[in-house]
Formats: sequence, C-alpha cells, structure tokens
Amino acid sequence: MDEQTGVNTDNARAPFRVAVAGVGSFTQRVLVPGLLATPAVEVVGIFGPTRPKLDEAAARLGISRAFDKYRAMLDAARPDAVVIATPNDLHAPMALDAIARGHHVLCEKPLGISLAEAEAMHDAAREAGVRTAINFTYRSTTAFRHMRSLIRDGAVGRVRHVGVTFHQGVRADPAFPIGFRMLRERGGGALLDVGPHMVDALRWLAGDVEAVVGVTQIEIPVRPAFVGGSPTAQVSADDVVSFIVRLRNGGTGTIQLSQVTHGRHGFRRVEIAGDAGTVSLEEDRAEPPVVRYAPAGSVAGRLDPVPVPSHLDVPFADFPARHVGRMVRALRGQGPVSGDEPWPTFADGLAAQQVLDAVERSAALQRWVTVGPPHAASA
Repeated sequence: MDEQTGVNTDNARAPFRVAVAGVGSFTQRVLVPGLLATPAVEVVGIFGPTRPKLDEAAARLGISRAFDKYRAMLDAARPDAVVIATPNDLHAPMALDAIARGHHVLCEKPLGISLAEAEAMHDAAREAGVRTAINFTYRSTTAFRHMRSLIRDGAVGRVRHVGVTFHQGVRADPAFPIGFRMLRERGGGALLDVGPHMVDALRWLAGDVEAVVGVTQIEIPVRPAFVGGSPTAQVSADDVVSFIVRLRNGGTGTIQLSQVTHGRHGFRRVEIAGDAGTVSLEEDRAEPPVVRYAPAGSVAGRLDPVPVPSHLDVPFADFPARHVGRMVRALRGQGPVSGDEPWPTFADGLAAQQVLDAVERSAALQRWVTVGPPHAASA
C-alpha cells in the first residue's frame, strides 16, 4: 500500500492510462504531478489548443505525446480515463465525447456552465456505466478534512446555522484584462468559479440545500481586452455573489463570494453552529489555516484552536499525490482506503450545480427558489 496515495500497488491494474485535457496552472502544479506520482498510472497524452504553450508544458512535465486536437488525442492515446481541466464551456462537450467512447472521466468544477449541461453529463455517464470524479479540491485539504472529522464526531450536533465566506482579490484591479471566467457564456463568474467549491463544502459539512435567495452583481463591468490594451470588453459574469440558504435539515446559512476584495488572496471562512457546539475554519493562502471549536456551554467569545490529528495532516509537498491519488482510486473503482470517504462523483457535481442554478434564478426573479432533490451522491 502506498502511504501517500492509498493505492494498493499489489492489486492495481497496471498501467492505468490517463489522458489530460488542459494545460492551465492547476493542471501543471497539481493534477499532472499527482498523476505522475501515483503508482501504476501512465499519462499517455496531453491536450492544449495553443501549440507553443502546449509544447512548453509537455516538456516541463515530461509528457512525450502532446496534441492540439482533443479528439486526435483520444484516438491516438486510447486512454482508460480522461482528465478535463479546460475552460468551463468545454467541460460538457469534452466529457460527453469521452463518455461516448467508454472512458472514465475526471472533470474540473463546475461540471458545466448550465444545469442542463451538468444533467446531460451525469446522465450520460450513468447510462454508459463509466466512472466519474469531480475535482472538489477542499475535500482533500487538511483544514476542511479536520473540520469534517470534528462534525462527524458530533462536535456540532444538529446544525442551526452556517456562514461561508470566500474572498479573493484576483479581479479587484479594474486594469486586469478580461478572461473567460468573466464571461457568462464561457466561465460563469464567481458563482461558477469558486461557488462550486463552497457549495460542495456546505453540503459535505452541513447537509443538502432546500432553497436559496440571492443576488449576483458585476462590480467592474468593463475591462481591457488584453494586457496593457486600450480596447475594452464588456464583462458579462458576476464578480460578487451573496445568498441565503435553507437546509433540508432545518438549518439556515449565508454564503458570500467575492473576487474583487482588495488585500485577499484566497480567504475562506466557514463556521457551523449547532445545538452541541460551534466549529469554525479560517484560512488564506498567505497564512496557515486554523480550526476552532467551542462546545455547548462554553464561555462567550471563546472558540479554541483544535490541533490537527496526524492522520489528517497532509504536507503541502505531498498534496498533489494525496489528492490525485484519491481521484484515481475512484476512477479505477477501487473505493476509498480505510478511514477515508468516497470521492465525489458527477452526482455531487450536479447537486452543487442545482444550488448554483437556483441562486442565479433567484437573483433574476428576486425571490426564494427551491432546489431540486439531489441525485444519488456520495455526500
């Protein structure tokens, strides 16, 4: 048994052939290094639409076969599974193509840029009998797993209310040029960029969402069309989102997302209060995370830090192998290692997208919107 990835090297089929679509930052920093560190996995090809960037990434990562046509990669590489880490509007067509060929699929969040796309991807995979995974990164991070462990052990009890905040400054500068995430038809704004992570965390930690009411807004509506350029482009996707949720278990919550918050790199705060106590998590990329807890009856104003158990602590250098290894197990149908949880599938991605779709509809209708019942998900 490999201690970092949890892969059983004695029983694993070898090799498990994986093709990768996308050469973005997370792909190069985490996904591909994690694949290369996972025993019995062979990266058989990588796709990118721009040849110079593709060739540079392939050389840096040590991948010998690089393709600038997605279907050509699938035809030539004949993978067992495909990792889709491309712009959001390409997730559905690429996943559906891979599913039709019988490939297992790991997809970046969000599943699609609309609820209809997410439903089509989920249903196609189920009908084809292929295994799926979605890259909900925080299910592998030390702080969120620590919080989950405390909640499962009864630290909160019945959930009363939840507060979730995710603030970034990535788009705070009006001179920052437009990109696909700022276009509703290609990326979907803050709601579909960081929203899937926080909604999945909410479902995982506190339970399913029954209804939402929310607002979305575009604080910086016009941006340069390119770096240092004078032509401008219209932003069509939100950069700030706020919504209230009513949970199926009776609790309530508030979620606030912003990508125009000066001074924030990737600030996250999650607090869950119940009849047995309160657990909170706070982290930013620039500072170490802190998980705090106050049991029922605690002195007001006291949430004390809780040390991370050694079995939940994943050093930064080990994260790619640990995180990707869990997703590979899911794609291989091996199930989680002892003490771990099943990895989220397209059903979980669809459940998150149902909430995000309801938020978007609520903002347009200016009223509460009911969230459809979740599919059979792993959460």
